[in-house]
Amino acid sequence: MIQNQRAFFSSTVRTKISEAQIRKYLSDESVRQLKDSRTSLYLRYHKDRERASWWLMRYEAGQQYRYRIGAWPALSAKHIMEVVNVTLMKVASGETADCNPFLTVAELLHWYLKRQANLHQMTPARLTNLRSIAKKHLIPSFENTAVNQLTKPVIDQQLIQPMRANQYAVSYLNATFTLLKTACAQAKQVKFITQNPMADIFYKDFFSKTFSIKKNQIKGCQLSTRQVPTLLTRLNSEQPPQRLLILMMLAHGSRIGETRNARWQHINFVQRQWIIPSKNAKNRREMIYPLTDLMLNILKSYQQWQYANGFQSDALFPTSRWNIKPISSDKASQWVRDFSQQLWSGHDLRKRARSIWAELGVDYIVAESLLNHSGSALDEAYIYSHMAEKKREALQTYHEWLNSCWLNTFTPVFLQNKKAA
Repeated sequence: MIQNQRAFFSSTVRTKISEAQIRKYLSDESVRQLKDSRTSLYLRYHKDRERASWWLMRYEAGQQYRYRIGAWPALSAKHIMEVVNVTLMKVASGETADCNPFLTVAELLHWYLKRQANLHQMTPARLTNLRSIAKKHLIPSFENTAVNQLTKPVIDQQLIQPMRANQYAVSYLNATFTLLKTACAQAKQVKFITQNPMADIFYKDFFSKTFSIKKNQIKGCQLSTRQVPTLLTRLNSEQPPQRLLILMMLAHGSRIGETRNARWQHINFVQRQWIIPSKNAKNRREMIYPLTDLMLNILKSYQQWQYANGFQSDALFPTSRWNIKPISSDKASQWVRDFSQQLWSGHDLRKRARSIWAELGVDYIVAESLLNHSGSALDEAYIYSHMAEKKREALQTYHEWLNSCWLNTFTPVFLQNKKAA
């Protein structure tokens, strides 16, 4: 066999590669690479002498084949032979052996988010939310942290403590931690890393035994029933799109994402229904809201207002007169935050609607159906045979209650504007 001399340098040290040997030659700039005495494995130092790349050489019929199989210190010497064995098996079966190693946790997160986008298994809203969490918290926290350095103390110091100090909700912190843990588990599953650094790290580890995570994750409603009349009074002074978005959420208990994506093709004035398609629903189940006379009147007037002002989009809440797409999740949330002066969220409108239904005596199963919650098989049978009319009766009672709080609650848009003038 002819040995390809380009694989060797005068600055190559032949040794059984270990973490101790790597660090021994780390500061010796005359050593460019280490050659493992057991196999054709090389560790080539980078110019900064703080990182290195693992290379596996294979020789066949006088030809040399190189495979970059990892990065040090993200992939340690302790686990490198596992990768060598996997690479040789891939080569033997004709698979592509080159890998895409991660130098840092931030690179792993970028890979995970890109992979999720390519798989198309998440809703756009969910993917946007994960990207926001990663960009705002995880990537800045672990930008220079090697994957194998992702230990419990590091996570506590660089993520948990800073977020707790900034008073982020326990539920939001849990979502952030879960994203990090899921990304590591996925990378291990598809063999992009040889060891999952978070396999034995759990969210509860960062709290005292007496701290109830479950109780603290249940956030109470920040909008009380006694605040509703004031809310409705102030709502009339908002621009028609903002006014209708908030009113539709309060009047139906609908989610902000489902509401902002509403289109006129989903509004049936003849059958008096607002249909939320399964693709827009959080639980991927179609939802049908009966439309009361009060809601029909304001919807018809709002549609006329849109036509009169040059809106040509099918969306109830388009980005602009010229951009026909519905407003983004961030924009819808901003509308609610601005109106509430950051005292409550869109989800609080949903919670308050549910509480008022209970106070008005709306049947539990009917209320759960209005929230589009999944029920048991018995509930589903009840829903199928009785729910449409029961939901209509419940919303009729509820909308009359809202109107009693403020008589201009459902005032048509044009009439409202004339009075304001």
